[in-house]
Amino acid sequence: MGCLLFCLAYLNYRLHYQPKLTHVSGGLVNEDVLNQLRFLQERMHNGAPADMQKVYPEGFVYLHALYGLSCLDLTAHLPQSSPVKQWALTEAAWSIDEIDSPSARLIFDEDLPLPYGAFYQGWLTYLEGRYLAVQPPAQRPPDVVARYRSRCALIAQALRQHSSPYLETYRGAAWPADAVVCVAALAGHDRLFAAQYQPELRQWLSAANTHLDSLGMIPHAADAQTGHVLQAARGSSQSQLLNFLIEIDSVYARQHFNRYRQHFLTTRLGLPGIREAANDTADVADIDSGPVILGIGGAASIVGRRTMQRYGDTTTAVGLRNSIEAFGMPFQIRCQKRYVFGQLPIADAFIAWSNALENNRTITNGTNWRLNFHLASSVLALVLYWIMRRLGYRPTTV
Repeated sequence: MGCLLFCLAYLNYRLHYQPKLTHVSGGLVNEDVLNQLRFLQERMHNGAPADMQKVYPEGFVYLHALYGLSCLDLTAHLPQSSPVKQWALTEAAWSIDEIDSPSARLIFDEDLPLPYGAFYQGWLTYLEGRYLAVQPPAQRPPDVVARYRSRCALIAQALRQHSSPYLETYRGAAWPADAVVCVAALAGHDRLFAAQYQPELRQWLSAANTHLDSLGMIPHAADAQTGHVLQAARGSSQSQLLNFLIEIDSVYARQHFNRYRQHFLTTRLGLPGIREAANDTADVADIDSGPVILGIGGAASIVGRRTMQRYGDTTTAVGLRNSIEAFGMPFQIRCQKRYVFGQLPIADAFIAWSNALENNRTITNGTNWRLNFHLASSVLALVLYWIMRRLGYRPTTV
């Protein structure tokens, strides 16, 4: 009973979490995310991507992409002269090289219309674009620029030639969220260089808008040739793709975000969470969703924290962030922060990516969203205390 009371007190305390900002050369950074990346750096350089490949179908590429993007997001505001910025660029460049390697491509099909498929090309090209975007034009490595522009050309060609807006990830299999990353890479190209892909962006948006599910949302899975919906929108893929759709067309993305919020955002014991299945449809749990507890998707809620901040819903963003801090079992040793005992680096990478937008200032909101959980916890604590008294429990004294 005493342990339960302690856990309740701990959870309520963690709901008031605020990330710590620290001064580095060039400005402030979120120290908690920096410590997460320090933990990930050690694991990344000691085989974690290969380990995650044994757990997830695209674990190697996914982990490198999230790690690289988190490094870049956290330090984007720092000057080039900052040692922390240089460290982040070095780590991101290393992850780019690791993804752009024969071993990373082994599981992907070179002979697809988009060589190696939408997942591989989308994440690699988008990461390269972000790497270039945080550097002054004169300091962008020419070889990375050339590879990035070449990959963008491949994506654009595949989009023009494909009958569906949703490019294949594997032969005969298309997950629309992967295509959204590809298209976001093209949008990023046109922000970095002279606009070249506006016709492809308009064509893709028009085509995607005619291949939505019954809720008017981009589906989770689609027919690889026709784009017809095979599986309706799910929280995990919506949380992810909305982070990229906003970079393609912010007005169109806002419409989809409003539907996402309507159909997937919910609460449990007063705390916000993102459903894996829309509304009250049957729960679904698989490798994409991560754990689903009481209908709340693990991956959907972790990435949803980033989504809410990107679209300006800071109250929900703080609620999701602090719920993750409360239930994610974080701890820190030697300036290295990890979650769930550090046993699943890809979970740490998703949390770092989701929190990295909060890089040099913290988002805050009122405490009202915590009130119901605090009240429920108080009632439960009183019940537990009453049971302990009835059982004759007395705290030991020395």
